[in-house]
Amino acid sequence: MTVLNEKAALIGVTASTWIATKKSREGTNGTADLFATSARWVMTSTRLVEKSVIQEPKKIIAAARHYLAGKSVGPADGKWLSGGLSPWDGRGRHILPNVLNEQVTRNLGEFQSQFTDAVDRLRAALPTAIDKARAENPKLFNASDYGTIESIIARFSFEIERDLIPDAGDLRVEASREYVDHLKSEIEGRSTRKLEEVTSNVIATVIEVCKHFADKCEGYDPEKRGSAPFRDATVNKVRDLINTIPALNINGDARIDKARQDLIAAVGNKSATQLREDDDVREDAAAKARAVADNISNLFD
Repeated sequence: MTVLNEKAALIGVTASTWIATKKSREGTNGTADLFATSARWVMTSTRLVEKSVIQEPKKIIAAARHYLAGKSVGPADGKWLSGGLSPWDGRGRHILPNVLNEQVTRNLGEFQSQFTDAVDRLRAALPTAIDKARAENPKLFNASDYGTIESIIARFSFEIERDLIPDAGDLRVEASREYVDHLKSEIEGRSTRKLEEVTSNVIATVIEVCKHFADKCEGYDPEKRGSAPFRDATVNKVRDLINTIPALNINGDARIDKARQDLIAAVGNKSATQLREDDDVREDAAAKARAVADNISNLFD
């Protein structure tokens, strides 16, 4: 068993929604006539309900996936997964360090609850939305495009997908010894590569967050706050990164831990308000944060 198998698992969000559009023969023929062409060259679709009607569940799905990618805060704790969880494959699954399991599960659970509530509101809104489509788009409206309200709602789903990271030791295949050894080697190789990617992601995140923090500190002018604002979120991202590094540093790299300690020294317990109001404190914090970025970049260059 590799370090990755021991200290992490896989997690992702599997979801579906209703497209709410339908290819229209009447619309296609009308468009073809309008532009003196044929259905071989044009295709027209009609909206079954207004786009805004079904946007809320879609936005929640996107927000959940953005959370795993480190692009938005969790709805349960308001914290960032700085840098995001490293992707495992093209199916949207991410590598979840065991230490972060409770935090991520709680936030994805809140997204799931929000999604359920949004779908309930959609269920109530659909009859009126369909009536509006019938009234405002009568020539292209076709009742058979819809089905029942419940059949539409059944298209919406939000599942939290969990899995173990494949382990070569668990491989059970009836085949030649050479083939089995080849498969085991592939599994172990992939785990090793993914562990390296996790480490690279942590390094890149430390550099990005530190440089962003330093840039914001250096560019802030108390006399012209609107031109280059220094927001609380800038400091919050640094603090969330400090808290997250131990979990993301799955391989226990001492250089990454040192960067974390240096980042703690750079920001300390300084608040965003204190950094905005005290030029000397802000300048010192910026210099130390930029040094953290430069040092870890040089160490892993």
